[in-house]
Amino acid sequence: MFGIGQSLRRKPRQFSYNPRYYDAELEARNQRRIELGHAPIEKDDKGERKPGDLLRAKAQQRHQRNEEVAAARRKGNATRLVLVVMLIIGFYALLRSIVF
Repeated sequence: MFGIGQSLRRKPRQFSYNPRYYDAELEARNQRRIELGHAPIEKDDKGERKPGDLLRAKAQQRHQRNEEVAAARRKGNATRLVLVVMLIIGFYALLRSIVF
């Protein structure tokens, strides 16, 4: 009634601005590649780094290193567990063989 609740449901105005960059050299190269029968070059194929690439690579390396360390620990723990179980079985067999 009287539009009281409409202000709560209305979405705020959105700002949409898509910046554009025109690279004349890239356009000329792409046109030449098309004339020669090759696929055009994409903008990401220049080999340039994007923001965060170095941080992402370092994080992946750190994660890989941590996984390798954890795998080595699990292997060492399993070896210790098998050794302890074998010692217990050995002592049990030794005690069973001794006649009181």
